[in-house]
Amino acid sequence: LAQAISSDRTGAVSKQRRLLSQCQVDGSVLGASAMADSRVTGHSSDSRENPRRIDRVVSRSMVWGSSSTSVQGTVRQFISAAQSLVSVRMRPRGQSQRSPEFLRELAVLHPELLRATTMRMVLRRFGSIFRHSAGAASTFEMSKPVEVIAKFLSHSWNTPGWLKTIALMYHENVFRATVSAFATAICLHGLEFAGAGVPMPLVGPSYLAGETTMHQLRLDTHFVPPCLVFILVLIFGQEVPGLAQSTCFLDKCCIHQTDQEKKMQGIQQLGGFLRSSHRMVILWQPEYFTRLWCVYELAAFHYINLGVSGLVDLLPLKLPVLALSLFCFHFAATAATVVLGPTLVFSEMHVTWILENLPAALHVPWMFMILSSMFFFAVYTIPGFLLWKFCESHMEDRKMLLKQLQEFRMDLAECQVESDREFIESKLKTWFGGVEEFELIVRDELAELVAQRMQDRGPIPWTLMFTGSLSHVFFLASAAVDAVIRSDWHLAVRVGLACIGLSCFTDAIALSAGLTLADKIPGRWQVGVRRFIAPMSLALLFSLLNGLVLASMNPALPLWIDIPIYLVLGMLTWWMFGGWHRLRHGRTLRPTGKSEGYSPASTVALSVPGVGDRQGLQSDAGMTGTFKPNIQGDASFAVQKKVESHESRVVALHKEESDDEFCEVVSV
Repeated sequence: LAQAISSDRTGAVSKQRRLLSQCQVDGSVLGASAMADSRVTGHSSDSRENPRRIDRVVSRSMVWGSSSTSVQGTVRQFISAAQSLVSVRMRPRGQSQRSPEFLRELAVLHPELLRATTMRMVLRRFGSIFRHSAGAASTFEMSKPVEVIAKFLSHSWNTPGWLKTIALMYHENVFRATVSAFATAICLHGLEFAGAGVPMPLVGPSYLAGETTMHQLRLDTHFVPPCLVFILVLIFGQEVPGLAQSTCFLDKCCIHQTDQEKKMQGIQQLGGFLRSSHRMVILWQPEYFTRLWCVYELAAFHYINLGVSGLVDLLPLKLPVLALSLFCFHFAATAATVVLGPTLVFSEMHVTWILENLPAALHVPWMFMILSSMFFFAVYTIPGFLLWKFCESHMEDRKMLLKQLQEFRMDLAECQVESDREFIESKLKTWFGGVEEFELIVRDELAELVAQRMQDRGPIPWTLMFTGSLSHVFFLASAAVDAVIRSDWHLAVRVGLACIGLSCFTDAIALSAGLTLADKIPGRWQVGVRRFIAPMSLALLFSLLNGLVLASMNPALPLWIDIPIYLVLGMLTWWMFGGWHRLRHGRTLRPTGKSEGYSPASTVALSVPGVGDRQGLQSDAGMTGTFKPNIQGDASFAVQKKVESHESRVVALHKEESDDEFCEVVSV
């Protein structure tokens, strides 16, 4: 077992299961590990060992295994040696089991007050519930008693309500809006293929110059219906009848705000709300970690779920606003191209002049120069300054987030009522052993996790850029469908490649480069005339990339040149958005169950076949100290592979039972 795990072989999981199935694993076997820890190794479980120390103890455990006649003894000795090497940060130090006080706080003493509302109620009337923090009996009636809560919404009332509304609309409806928009486009073009197409306004004929002839390019308004469907579903998607509504906790709706007795009962059983919640959604703005209640909610959720970070969704509120702004901007730019293209760049007169006066080798460079100049002066010059301001603001927010976590102090957190501070500090002392221990976890664990996740995903999520470029997809898809109907396959392939490049690569590369530039250029350098250099450079980069992709639609460009251009753009996008970092540090897989330790930073969680997921906390009564695995439902095994550095790998065997009975984590 030690050799299989230390060498990180593929069959390590199956060997562990076979060995564990041969021995009788009970409370006495794993319980003896803590006693054997100091007796065998002479080191505490909280000490961090170097790779040489790991190799020595692993080899020592192999010697123990060869000399032992019992598989059960081998497993016990190996677990004892492994526990001495790594401090398990998922559980607060000094607490091997959850205290009865903590279990009592997780109990739902008033089931009728365990309530949740739906995202439909939260977003109704454009999120009017976020306008102010004052609640009433009517807001409490927006929630209903439940047994399970899908999402726990953690936010600060100091954040503007419209930001939270847009972020939740995007978070809840963006997938169904994207699917609906593509379904609308497919239906429109399907009717075209069937000969019953919906008539769309056509501004005028447009053309592209081939080597010797002109190719007709359709520029019409087929992109408008899918874009309108996207906006409508994004705003009102939660109101569609028949769709499943996810339950969510919002303090203003789920805790009574006027009845003081019910309000105190709701606050006292906040642990029950968190215990019943599957995920936490943090509506993050720079002031979030300055609010004591926000920190308390995150700390409680972290403790209840044993630090499983994949259950927390950090949602920066500015990113959905950026996605919608890019969508509207690209929609306007696409509409301008449809209106002005047939009379300027793609006009018959211009294409005829190209064919008569320029050799075929200069057709593409000429179109690239014309399109890039038009984009720079007419499209991106003014938006370039706005995009640059966003890049600076976003990178400052990222730095501030890490700084808030790395320098977190409870005494600096804001709280309107001083009695609330005393209440929260008492809870942190019960759960984490003290305020200092909790501050250490936030500064170390959480800061490292957030930094790693930022590096994995790049400056912004790629899906956000794709959403902002959907109008390009529908615009060029319409031109490609028209080329297919006319059997102009050469042009259809070019336009299809341009559709992929314009929607997936160009804007993503340009904005990612702008964010990286904003992170590198100090603010004191941007004075005088130099303050215009960065915005103009960003506008020029957008113009050059978009001009390159649209110019590559020209049939005069050979495919053996066209395809490598898109391969380079695709590889550059993959590298900029964290692909290379994920490849070096391991691919991340989302677990299927709540209890499997998914870490989006650098963890691979694999579900062992035949073992059920954790079903949540059971009754607090009758808790015993004996571990009796129930493979049907209570227990779950997860093998978690985490790359600590380039030289060493760590494989963790997480053996979890229901939260109120037992949890033992073994790490190597």
